[in-house]
Amino acid sequence: MMGSLDKRDAWTARVLDEELRQSATEASMARSRITAEELEDLQLSYDIPTSVTLRAPGPEERADDPPEGFISIYELAIQQGLRLLMHPFFREVLKDWNLAPCQITLND
Repeated sequence: MMGSLDKRDAWTARVLDEELRQSATEASMARSRITAEELEDLQLSYDIPTSVTLRAPGPEERADDPPEGFISIYELAIQQGLRLLMHPFFREVLKDWNLAPCQITLND
């Protein structure tokens, strides 16, 4: 019968679900490896104004929960064209939707 699961299928689905949840948790706990020197190079290479403070997250910080006054931006986003200072319109949209720049997908 289509749509029904026998006990083995239900067990397999539960195990896969737990493994996916574990993988997502581990991925969200990944730590930044960027150094202070690399941040300086990034700032110079992409003309990020010195009024913008770049800092790597601390060992207990995560991209989805930046400290007050900071936002999370992945290096790849900058390499792919995201520029700082961000236009006020985009800042307001992100603020209204409670999103960080790293939570949106860039189109090529």
